[in-house]
Amino acid sequence: MPPFDANTLSLVTAVVNGFMALVWLVMVRSFRIAPAASRLLSAAYFLFIPSLLCLQCQSWWPSAFGIWPQSFCSLAGFALMSLGVRRLMRLRQHWGDVAVITGAAALLMLSGAGAGPNLPALVLATALLSLLCARDIWSGGRALQAAWLTALLALPFSLTGLLLLARTASLWWLAGAEGFFMQGNADRATLAWLYLLMTLMIALGLVSIVVMRLIARIHYMTLRDPLTDALNRRAFGAELQTLQAQVERGHQHSLVMLDVDHFKRINDRLGHAAGDAALLHLVAVLQVNMRELDRLGRLGGEEFCLLLPHTSQQDASRVAQRICEALRQQGLLWQGASVPLTASFGVVACQPGDPQGDSTLAMADWLVYRAKSAGRDRICVADPDMMLGRMVTPA
Repeated sequence: MPPFDANTLSLVTAVVNGFMALVWLVMVRSFRIAPAASRLLSAAYFLFIPSLLCLQCQSWWPSAFGIWPQSFCSLAGFALMSLGVRRLMRLRQHWGDVAVITGAAALLMLSGAGAGPNLPALVLATALLSLLCARDIWSGGRALQAAWLTALLALPFSLTGLLLLARTASLWWLAGAEGFFMQGNADRATLAWLYLLMTLMIALGLVSIVVMRLIARIHYMTLRDPLTDALNRRAFGAELQTLQAQVERGHQHSLVMLDVDHFKRINDRLGHAAGDAALLHLVAVLQVNMRELDRLGRLGGEEFCLLLPHTSQQDASRVAQRICEALRQQGLLWQGASVPLTASFGVVACQPGDPQGDSTLAMADWLVYRAKSAGRDRICVADPDMMLGRMVTPA
């Protein structure tokens, strides 16, 4: 037997698929990485193995079964891989298109029951499912990395799909091509090599997607407060600097700083768990009253700041008024009891000549202090001319 005939290469490909099935299983059981996608991909790789080993087991596989189990395992494997890639890319598309392709292929395969499965239907379905994977990687990856890198990750699925489409054409229209390409003939070894290469490229691409997701997650965590998911002080400062640069070019931006009233009393009376729940409740109220372009940062403890791009100080004051009233009306529910939760607000427009935003933040902090000194649960708005605080008590 030639050292690299289709039989040998199919066995090597089966080993690669078995290894990848274990890799995705470890990601689920040990590392909890993309658990839903990892389960689907692990199952897909396990299902690929029987179809790749079918030639090695001809001597003991019951002849009455034929190649039906291997054929359906291959079809199910491609279907699960398509769903796994979709979950890995966090796409919202449903599984209907995968179900239609798989179901139609299964029916067409059954139509060839007299002489075994309808192999052209199987190969065509796997080609379409591979192209679906390529499309999903392209759709979901463009938001995570450069377009060329996304195209590179989708390339193995695209090539696999095109290779299988070509094989479908050969099965339908070329004489003497009734079998699948891995039949143990030396002249088919080139196709087996191509399939092994595509398998390795797909495995590497899928693992790369997971690594990029982990990197993106780590980067996200470095910018966020772990409890509230608001921007941390460093990330908020970077956002403020960006807006301050726009102020120098004539844009109008404002910020609203707030500090929870009597927060220490909540921690002392109800415990730190209640304090954390109060902060989460506050953030939930803030998010309801935010636009998509607004940015919320936690500056420390119970102090938060809301950046309002393209917003005048007067409009920012209305936003603060709305949040103040919402907090007053929606108390914190803790262990079946309603706990009053209010905040003191400082509203100021971003000023030119302050590239880091330090003076603007200092003014907002001083306004919050003025609001607390005047009795809390109120808004203090900066005077646009003298930058002196004037008190606005909510109606």
